[in-house]
Amino acid sequence: MFYDEVKILEQKELAPGIWQMELEAPEVARQAKPGQFVNLYVNDPSMLLPRPISICEADPEKGILTLIYAVVGKGTEVFATYEAGTMLRLMGPLGNGFPLERGGEEDVRELFLVGGGLGIPPMLFLARKLHEKYPEKPIRIFNGFRSTPWIEEAFYPYGEVFSASDDGASGFMGNVIDAMEYKRIFTDEKIKAVLYACGPIPMMKAIQNWQTAYNMESWFSLEERMGCGFGACAGCPANLRMPDGSIMKKGVCKLGPVFPGEDVIFQ
Repeated sequence: MFYDEVKILEQKELAPGIWQMELEAPEVARQAKPGQFVNLYVNDPSMLLPRPISICEADPEKGILTLIYAVVGKGTEVFATYEAGTMLRLMGPLGNGFPLERGGEEDVRELFLVGGGLGIPPMLFLARKLHEKYPEKPIRIFNGFRSTPWIEEAFYPYGEVFSASDDGASGFMGNVIDAMEYKRIFTDEKIKAVLYACGPIPMMKAIQNWQTAYNMESWFSLEERMGCGFGACAGCPANLRMPDGSIMKKGVCKLGPVFPGEDVIFQ
């Protein structure tokens, strides 16, 4: 983790309120792992707190970091006004990412990636890494949108891609679990699989309930409001089940954002 001055190479609006930012950030791109995030600072002294944004892609050879964010407040509203060439302060990479080695175990037959909304971008980085590391293992990718997808084709090289949307504008009409059931993802419930997921809490809670019917290990990346990004402010607690059965609050930014699915307790 470190602070760095990075330069915006490109900004484009993928959909109303959804922006993609490419940054020249060689050191962060070299160190980044799927599931991690960065803290990006606004060039305005009146906005002291950084904005945490998941890493969508990292190219260590070109030194390029790709972020996708939604305009949801003053900070991200300002980000959307910045043009190529603007310098920004960045801290990262932060947090613990997805464990790639779990998908490489011999008894794991299939890998599933499930993303919803702004939980979709970090799954692209993960999809590429898993495909590169385990090219022989089938990867099935389920993305859930409200309407028309704003990122989908980028996943095509890495696995079989399925989309679901609330209004039926893309793929299956319904949520990602409806799509997974409709596609009959398992022909044999004895097949072991690993599921990686990131998205809104209702989606994650539904996935947690759904997966218990299958021989499936899961890893969840949690979305929480984060202040400092490294565990000092205690502003992003998650309820987690400990090995002895007790429940404790743990900071998502420092110990997560990725946790074993069975350990997460959703309210």
